[in-house]
Amino acid sequence: MYAATILTNATVLTVDADFASARAIAFADGKILSVGTHEQVMELAGENTEIRDMDGATVLPGFVEAHGHPTAEMNFIGPDAIDIRASLCGSAEVVMDKLRTAITQAEAAGEGAWVAAFGWDPLLLPELPRISGAWLSELSPIVPLSVMHYSAHSAWANDAALQALGLDRDAQDPGASQYLRDEDGELTGEALEIPAVMNFMGPKMNAGAQKFSTFLDFELHRMAAAGVTTTGDLAFHPDSYALMGEYQRTFEPPVRIRSYEMSGIREEIPAPGTDPLMGEATQMFRPTGVKVWTDGSPWVGNIETSFGYEDSIETEAIGVSAGHQGCSNYTEEQLLAICRQHYANGWQMACHVHGDIAVDTVLSVFEQVQGEFPRSDSRLRMEHCGSITPEQVKRAWELGVGISFFVAHIHYYGDILSGLFGENAEAWTPAGAAAEVGMRFSLHNDPPVTPESPLINMQAAILRQTPSGKILGPQYRIGIREAIKAQTIDAAWQLFSDHEVGSLETGKLADAVVLARNPLEVPANELGAIEILETWIGGRRIEARNPARSISV
Repeated sequence: MYAATILTNATVLTVDADFASARAIAFADGKILSVGTHEQVMELAGENTEIRDMDGATVLPGFVEAHGHPTAEMNFIGPDAIDIRASLCGSAEVVMDKLRTAITQAEAAGEGAWVAAFGWDPLLLPELPRISGAWLSELSPIVPLSVMHYSAHSAWANDAALQALGLDRDAQDPGASQYLRDEDGELTGEALEIPAVMNFMGPKMNAGAQKFSTFLDFELHRMAAAGVTTTGDLAFHPDSYALMGEYQRTFEPPVRIRSYEMSGIREEIPAPGTDPLMGEATQMFRPTGVKVWTDGSPWVGNIETSFGYEDSIETEAIGVSAGHQGCSNYTEEQLLAICRQHYANGWQMACHVHGDIAVDTVLSVFEQVQGEFPRSDSRLRMEHCGSITPEQVKRAWELGVGISFFVAHIHYYGDILSGLFGENAEAWTPAGAAAEVGMRFSLHNDPPVTPESPLINMQAAILRQTPSGKILGPQYRIGIREAIKAQTIDAAWQLFSDHEVGSLETGKLADAVVLARNPLEVPANELGAIEILETWIGGRRIEARNPARSISV
């Protein structure tokens, strides 16, 4: 077989078991045909082979986002939403200007207009007003206005939005989420946790059937530009299965999706491969697990910790009191019932968990379901794990449980974590503890909470440096090879996809990212700035910025 494409004059980091390097790689029929020296690979060149001189660039396996939300992010920061994230706006003044402009335009548009904004961030932008449903009603007394916190764990809606949604004091809390009420039982205009949060956001954050494919394609190309070729979708809604099938029939997806259906949306999730609703699994889209939110967000105050919040301006900014300790969304018995149901049906479980007390609950539940329903390869997952302790990391490893760390928190919010939790912030997302015991773990961005950037994640995990330059828990740093594996092969393993992606080996899918510099040779503080030149999916090139030049055979 001749190669369709050969990339040569490159540093090819295979991320195989030996972490070997090569000089060239060949693709054919969407898979890797050969990896080796220039001479070895060029033997596969035929008359129609495209040969690309990579001019010394570095080729890595395509990055794997173990904990993404493409079908949510496409709405949160899609064309119908107002993006007010601090990373984009830079100041409270810009945020307020965008909201006021959108309200004015909606008023002019007339009936049916709605303003939905994502990314409210009083921690990075402390000059923002204290948000509430009442305040939003003052800001927009006529037009429905909804605002979501950047963590997606809370949202606010004005009176006009609540009325349009048909929500009043008699509204039932959906699942483990809730509509907050005042002492008289009236809705305050604040929601905690999904799906209540999504309900508050109204029609603007629901692409619907007509826009689903175009919104998703735009979103996946944004991920591919960051070098991502496979992503988990850790909040997949069952209504999206049929739409996903239509997307694959009408578009060429630039990123593979491994979906995790949200627990609590439908009473029963049939065993893998038995549900006609899900359609047929493909290389591009595969239902993989079920997701449950054990507790909430440190930025909202609803994580279950053994320690309280500090007496600080950061604590005041998120609206909780010094000493506050949050709680989980479920009791251990309730979480056990959820995991027991889905795990017994053959699904992988992924539990969102931040607080150390909640971590204990998850580990106890995982230990019990594994005992009740023995399985040779469960790959149970815990997501984020902000305040997990090194002892808990070791227990997770002993149980065969993997962790996906949200270490980007340190890069963006490390100084705020110190303000919120004092010395307890030192061990936030201790990836080094996982590396020490030999656990296979991943790093993630949880987009849209932080912008998609595997390279920033690597930098954060290696340095553990806050925006001010402070180092949080240097003993929990990891090395560059561990960081690369956490964004490639080990992240793929968590998604049950390491047999097909995550390393550059003969027979695997031809997914790769081309970098302008070799991360093994770049100072750690420059990793996040490495330029991504190209992304390849199934041997198909998706141009990012500066494509390598083509040469003839």
